Amino acid sequence: MVKASRDFVCIRPTTYESAEEAKVLESFFSGRSGQLENTVFVMLAPDGKTKLARSGRSPQHIFGDAERLAEFMGEMAQRYSGAAGAKAEGLVLPELADLRLALNVAACDGRPLVVARASDAETAAALERRLAELAWSDDLAGRLLFVMADEGDDLATLIGREADHGVWVLQPDAFGRHGKVLAQASADAEVEALQATLKKALAKFQPME
Repeated sequence: MVKASRDFVCIRPTTYESAEEAKVLESFFSGRSGQLENTVFVMLAPDGKTKLARSGRSPQHIFGDAERLAEFMGEMAQRYSGAAGAKAEGLVLPELADLRLALNVAACDGRPLVVARASDAETAAALERRLAELAWSDDLAGRLLFVMADEGDDLATLIGREADHGVWVLQPDAFGRHGKVLAQASADAEVEALQATLKKALAKFQPME
């Protein structure tokens, strides 16, 4: 599945947390009640509109098992292979909208949350670029969630934070209200130091059953 997913753009929208995103999801699938369900799965063509298979509550509802899903994804990747040798220019950090939502999503998805905040826009932009490089690296892709916090976010929810600016990797609590700092680094840390921080936190992280 991990190998098959690398040929796709994987998007994790929110349902009840975002009215705008909920409207999009509802256009792809609604349950027996005719309303949006709390989970939606859909696979789309590159136009972002055409469904490649029927939609539902989960991949299992559509494909039955991971082997069939991976096989189908391989077929679709061949159909929409794009230009030979094409490569995306510039990596974008797959970040959530704000700290409150990010804690909630991290708790629901059972993933560590990387929170970053810098003292000024220039430092924040540079930090975001370094984190994006790591977010898409082979050994870290898909293993962490990210949010770029701003001055409006309440960092009191970060238990064990040692500064007002920096990078913190959190173990979210069961209900996504706060997070325990597993590892932290300064906002100006280089890529190698950030990578070490993320890996240190992953080694400590204990997913909740």
